[in-house]
Amino acid sequence: MKSHILGMMIILASCLQEEPMKRPFTSSAPKEIGDGWALSTPETEGMDATGLEEIYRTVYENDDTWMMKSLLVFRNGKLVAESYLKDEADRIRPDAIWSCTKQVTAILTGIAIHQGLIQSVQDPIGSYLPEYVNRYPDKAGITLHHLLTMKSGLDFDNGTSSDIFRQHKTDNSLDYVLGLDLQFPVGTQYKYKDSDPQVVSGIMQYATGIPMDEFGKKVLFDPLGVQRTEWVRYSDGLTLGPWGILTTPRELAKIGQCVLDSGRHQGVQVIPLSWWSSMLNAHVVNAHDDAAFGYYWWSIPSKGWYFMWGHGGQYVFLKPAKKLMVVVTSLPQVDDDVALWYEDIVNIADSIDAITE
Repeated sequence: MKSHILGMMIILASCLQEEPMKRPFTSSAPKEIGDGWALSTPETEGMDATGLEEIYRTVYENDDTWMMKSLLVFRNGKLVAESYLKDEADRIRPDAIWSCTKQVTAILTGIAIHQGLIQSVQDPIGSYLPEYVNRYPDKAGITLHHLLTMKSGLDFDNGTSSDIFRQHKTDNSLDYVLGLDLQFPVGTQYKYKDSDPQVVSGIMQYATGIPMDEFGKKVLFDPLGVQRTEWVRYSDGLTLGPWGILTTPRELAKIGQCVLDSGRHQGVQVIPLSWWSSMLNAHVVNAHDDAAFGYYWWSIPSKGWYFMWGHGGQYVFLKPAKKLMVVVTSLPQVDDDVALWYEDIVNIADSIDAITE
C-alpha cells in the first residue's frame, strides 16, 4: 500500500513539473515550406558551419535566453540556418512583433512621399490633420520629421499611456495623443514613445485615402510576397502605427531582406533609394547607449549594423557589408526586466558576423 501511494506521488509530481523553457537542440538546417525563401548551407554562403552550429548550441544552453522563440540566419539573400526553440509551429504561426511595426511604418511613409501622396517630411501635421491642429493649436509646429525622429515633444509615456491604446480606453486615438500637453518644446528633445507613429498613421490614412495596413499590403507586403501577416487597427479604424503587426520570423525577414538589399526586391526598387538612405541615417546619435536612431530604424554605426527592435526580444539585424541578416523572435508578453535587450542580440549577431567571410 505504501509503495502504491509513493508511486502515485512520484507520478503526480512528474505531472506537475513545469514544461522545459526550450526544446532540445537538434539541428539548425532550414526547411522548405514554399514561402519563397531560397535555402542554402552556411558553407556554400561563406560561413563557418561548425562555428554557427556552436552559436546555436550556446543559445540553447544559455538560461538568459529562455524567452527566445526563434533564431534565423540569412546570407546573400538565402536562409542558411533556423531553429525554433519552443515550438516548430512558430515557423508558420504569426505572433506580435511589437515595435518592429514602427520600422514598417517608416518604410511606408517613404513610399507615400515617393508617390507624391505626402509632399515632404518637413510638412506640418496641419497639412494633413487640420481639424486636430484647430483643436490643439500648440501642436501646429509638429512636422512629419519630428514624428519620425520622436521629437514631437508630446508628453506620452510608453509605460502608462500606451495602455490607453491596448485597453481601448479612448474613442479617438489622435484626439487622445494630440490632446496631451507638450513635455518639451517641439523638435528640441528625443524621447522614444508610441504616440508619434500613431499620428503618422493618421497622416498616412489622410494622405492615401485608406488605412495604413491596406496601403502596406498594396505597396510592400504583396510586392515582397509577405503572406502570414496581420496588422491590427485601433477601434477608431486607424491602423496602429507603433505596434500591431503579427507575423512569422520568415515573413518578417522578407521586409528585412528588402532593406538589406537597398530597398530592392527581384530587381524592383520597392523602397525608394533616397528614402532608404534617409531612413537609415542616424538622425539621433546615441539614442540608446551606442545605438543611433533614424526614421524609426536603429543602427550601431561603429559596427555597421542596422536593426528593427520590438518589445520582449523581436529583432532583425542587418549588415549590408556582408549581406548578412539575423532574425530573432521571443515571447511577446514579458516584462522589460526579463526581455531580451538589443545588447544581448548584438553579442549573438557579432558572433555570427565573426564566422562569416
